[in-house]
This record gives sequence, C-alpha cells and structure tokens, in this order.
Amino acid sequence: MNYRSIYRKKKRRALHITVIALIVIGGLYLNMTLPALIRNSVPRVDVIFPERTEYTPSVTCSGTVGYSEVKPVREEMPLIIKEYPVNVGDRVDQGQTIAIVDKDAVCEMLAGMYAGSVSDALTLAELADSIPQNIASPVSGTVCALAASGELIDAGTDIAQIGGKGALVLNVAVPERNLAKIKSGQTAKLSVSSAEETFSGKVLSISENTRKQYLGSVEETVADVTLSIDDPSEKLKSGDSGYAEIQTGIKRDIVTLPYSAVMQDDKSEYIYVIEDGRSVRRDIVTGLEMAKVTQVFGVSVEEEVVKDTAGVAVNAVILRNRKDSSDSGNISAENGKTMTD
Repeated sequence: MNYRSIYRKKKRRALHITVIALIVIGGLYLNMTLPALIRNSVPRVDVIFPERTEYTPSVTCSGTVGYSEVKPVREEMPLIIKEYPVNVGDRVDQGQTIAIVDKDAVCEMLAGMYAGSVSDALTLAELADSIPQNIASPVSGTVCALAASGELIDAGTDIAQIGGKGALVLNVAVPERNLAKIKSGQTAKLSVSSAEETFSGKVLSISENTRKQYLGSVEETVADVTLSIDDPSEKLKSGDSGYAEIQTGIKRDIVTLPYSAVMQDDKSEYIYVIEDGRSVRRDIVTGLEMAKVTQVFGVSVEEEVVKDTAGVAVNAVILRNRKDSSDSGNISAENGKTMTD
C-alpha cells in the first residue's frame, strides 16, 4: 500500500474542508454585518407631520395706560393745601377727602390783600368762613394728579385730577400700514407692565390724525387708537406701558411646518416628504411667518416630512429616527403675538 499517496490525499481533503469552512464562516459574517454596514451608510432623519394651528389675524401695537375721562377738582377761591391723604394712583370714592386745606395760611394770605378797614375786616371774616377745611373727590375713580402742597393754587386751577371709575384705557400707536384693518368694536388682548395677568378689551376710538413716531429704530407714521380695559386690576396705573393684540379677523386653522423643514432654490420653495422610504421633493408655497413655524400650502397633515433637511439628498433612501410633531405644533398661544401685519 502506498502510504505516502494516501497521506497526500488526506492532506488535500483537509485543506479543501478548511477552505470550505472559511468560505462558509466568511459568508455568515458578511451576512450578519452587511445589513448593519448598509444601515450605517443610510442617513437617519427626524420626521414630523405638518401641524394644524389655530390662527387669528391680528395687529400688535404698544402704548401707555391712561384715562378716557378725567375729572378736574377746582375751587373758586385761591387755596393752599396743607397735605394730601392720598397719592397719585390711589383709588378713591365719591365724597372721600383727598386734600386738607391750610386755613391759617390762606387767611394770612387774604389778610395781606386787605387794608384793614372795618368793611375790609368784615369781608375777610366772611371769606375765612367760606374757606373749606377739606377737599372731597367729586367722583369715584383713581387719583391721576395732585397740585403741590404748601404753595398757592389760584382760583379755577386744578387741585387734583380724578380718572373716572371704569375709564382706564390703553392708548396705543398703530402704524399707518395697518390702520385699514382696525375698526371700532374689535376685541383685543392686553398686557401691561405692572400686572402679570392678561386683560381683554375693545377698540373704542381711532384718531383721524396721524403723526410720526419711532417704533424701535424706524420712524413710522402712526395713528392713536384707544382700547378699553375690561375688569382692570388694582395694580394698573396711569402711565404704565402696555402691549395690545387687536384681533382683525376670524379664527381659522392653518397648516404649519418648522422653518428647518423648508428649503428654497431658484425654482420654488420645497420640502422632502417620505414616500416608500425615500426623500421625495415636494414644491410648496409658504404664507404667514411666525416665531418658530411658517404656514405651508401643498402638503397635508397626514404626510411625513423630513424635519431638518441638512445633509439629505433628493430621492435618497433614509431611515426614520422618530415621528414627532411636538416641535411644530402647540404654538398658537406663544406665537399669537407675532402673527401681525
């Protein structure tokens, strides 16, 4: 028996078996790793759904709190006020004492006006009896202004000014370009620097005259508009700064997407929608611009859209990270102040 020949055959068989085993093992390895390699080479993107957002057309403007009605407090004779038991901004009731007269100082002043004859003395006594001890508020409201104490206040001159109860208003400046949208009776949401709460109100009047005013760093032509303040709090005072959102149209639903999802080239604005696992270009038209999102036409709320298009090519195979619409929605309350002009 040729043992050497048998040995060579066994050696070749073992080599063949080893090669086959290596091929099988290599194939199994590639079969396990190739999908992962392919997946790692495919872009992963966040996808979202367009959001339905409530929108009310509005115009935002700013101004200061004041009074639509101010009642002056005057006397028919010159007086000197000793002290005021109230301060500017205090709420007072009709008949409440708002000033205490310094009768001695007034009498001394009057005495210097007469020569000292009998008739003059009688006149002085009559005048002294007519000097009021206190000055009362003629109406219920808020103290808007007080004359200086210890100084002569001429007859017929304002001792105080009282803003009528319920007459607190917000006077705002509306740019001329927005005046055509403003009408008496429109509702408004108001915020004032001295109060944390939001107030409701209505357009009371629109000035027919215009003037120049700087809005930020830009000089614009504006008109004065007066807004009522419903149920004003005790914190509101004349001179407080405030903002108003005047609602100029009917509330409606619009479709919105975040700005990161919208691209633009020489042809049009567009987005990437997901169809059969690929990014497909969709030409759209944008409308209202808000703080975080923009109104879009040409896509429905049921379609998946690539949230951030950076690094994504058209018709590319993609993998989804997640489906999340939270970033594009729930913005109506936050962005209502910016949906203007």
